[in-house]
Amino acid sequence: MLKFKCKDVGFECNFVAKGKTEDEILSQCAIHATRDHGMKQEDITDELRGKIKANIHKSLF
Repeated sequence: MLKFKCKDVGFECNFVAKGKTEDEILSQCAIHATRDHGMKQEDITDELRGKIKANIHKSLF
């Protein structure tokens, strides 16, 4: 299981994405960013994707 916390990339947010693959996490994050942070698709830059990928960690839970 992989896990990502939104606050790990600088947002004051308690969102946590969990999934089996990096792609699952990135998909959840894109939906979360547009729905909860008001971001547009073009706001999700390669730099932000890179930060998200760097903060995806294996989780025991």
